Amino acid sequence: MNLDQIDIDGIVQSVLQQLRRREDRPLMSAIEPVSQPKLNKVAVILSAVVTADLLAENVGANKTVRISPKAIITPAARDYLREKNITVESIDSKTTQNQTSKSETTQNGWHGLVVSASEMLKSCLQNLEKSSNGRWSQELSDSTSAAVKLVRQEVARGNKRGYIIFSDKAATACCEVNRSEQVRGVVISRAADLPAISEVKANVICLPASGLSYMEYRQIFHHLITENTL
Repeated sequence: MNLDQIDIDGIVQSVLQQLRRREDRPLMSAIEPVSQPKLNKVAVILSAVVTADLLAENVGANKTVRISPKAIITPAARDYLREKNITVESIDSKTTQNQTSKSETTQNGWHGLVVSASEMLKSCLQNLEKSSNGRWSQELSDSTSAAVKLVRQEVARGNKRGYIIFSDKAATACCEVNRSEQVRGVVISRAADLPAISEVKANVICLPASGLSYMEYRQIFHHLITENTL
């Protein structure tokens, strides 16, 4: 009789321990994570004519595109919008003016092609990028001839930006770019040469990569950015 009673007590204790363990476990499996809704980004196209190619280049994975209320959508573009299930919204006139103003500021500024640069010039260019308010951009170029080729191509395409080639062969660069009818290039080898920019309405400036003082470089850049010589 005592043995049976011991067995029963052992079973009861075992069951109670298992129940306690289950009660102590967090109910994580019953809670499913809530997925965050994906934000629907909006692409903006300011072109007067919206084509399928233009949509493919600018819309990407977005599901909404905003265009000018007077924009013309080509048949192929309509098919693209339908196939990709893209929603078209109209831009209000204020937004269009703001976007256009920003675009014109970028397009009408100056772009530097740096073939070589002294430490003095590098320091000046770094400060210029921070203080030009979008009217300056720059990139490295492999050689003087490569910089000349790029400038002539961009000007021939009707790009309204001005270009500055920084090279130890500034005179050679100027001679080569001026072989294009659309280019009006000048060499600025010192701050005293700045009036030549407005005299010929230069859209390309060839500047020595060394030999000028920090203050001379700053004076030249200040003139280009603030005087709106383009």
